[in-house]
Amino acid sequence: MSELLMTASSLKKYYEVKVQSVFSGGKSKEVVKAVDGVDIEIGKGETVALVGESGCGKSTLGRLLINLISPTDGDVVFKGESIYGLRGKHDKAFRKDASIIFQDPYASLNPRMKVKDLIGEPLLTHGMTNAKERYEKVSELMKISGLKPEYANRYPHQFSGGQRQRIGIARALALNPSLIVCDEAVSALDVSIQAQILNLLKSLQKDYDLTYLFISHDLSVVRYISDKVYVMYLGKIVEYGDPKSLYTDPKHPYTKFLLDAVPIPDPSQRNREKMILEGDIPSAINPPSGCRFRTRCPFATDKCKQEIPEIIQMEHRGYACHYPL
Repeated sequence: MSELLMTASSLKKYYEVKVQSVFSGGKSKEVVKAVDGVDIEIGKGETVALVGESGCGKSTLGRLLINLISPTDGDVVFKGESIYGLRGKHDKAFRKDASIIFQDPYASLNPRMKVKDLIGEPLLTHGMTNAKERYEKVSELMKISGLKPEYANRYPHQFSGGQRQRIGIARALALNPSLIVCDEAVSALDVSIQAQILNLLKSLQKDYDLTYLFISHDLSVVRYISDKVYVMYLGKIVEYGDPKSLYTDPKHPYTKFLLDAVPIPDPSQRNREKMILEGDIPSAINPPSGCRFRTRCPFATDKCKQEIPEIIQMEHRGYACHYPL
């Protein structure tokens, strides 16, 4: 097992929202439990994947782990130090050491800034005031991200989606971080471009000793790139493990449903037996009692309604289910 770079303990993020009543017309305050008691470990040099349906809290968790948003409760320890107690130069050092690549390459880049300024902005913020040095660094970052340095004076709208994501990658690499959160970094791209970006990320990880938290809903992509997979449902981790054992022998019914939903490009597998997930994900404002997956689970009993399942540890794996597969 690799050296731990980051651990999250009992991490929670609740949002207070106003909900309008259908009957009275008035508004009441409710609490959205976006992340509700998550424990996660990320080893140095690993690619840890976080998967689940839209709305399960993946992106919120990713932002909590790099202190883009503050937690309601819990802690994150990075290189032996809590990130929520950092102040001054220590906080600045952490923000150099942890970066993020956003999902939408169209929305995450300022359309009024040239590429050289978009990539160079973190360098300027962290003290590289010499314009010549900054431009040389930007040119280097563009090369390693697969962009031609002569495009530095262009604007984002002059690039394709894949090229824009490469700009995002170059910007994330600018300060030589140890950890990069890839928040659905390839979901907005064509399949062929996805493969190029994934290969680039793997190559950069090897060359620069990077650690990734790879957030995705696409399990076929996750299988290719990850060393460990965490499955998230409605604010909680329901299963985790190495990709080989998790994909071949899922223990939690939700994981099995997600795997069965992945299309297989093989006509002979067209009639294979698979479990189909039915129903909508419940509201994070009023999640089900006991096991949160019970309202959609064909194996649920009264025990699932009454008792919250604890994570059961196995060798390099864990799952939270009263009736594992």
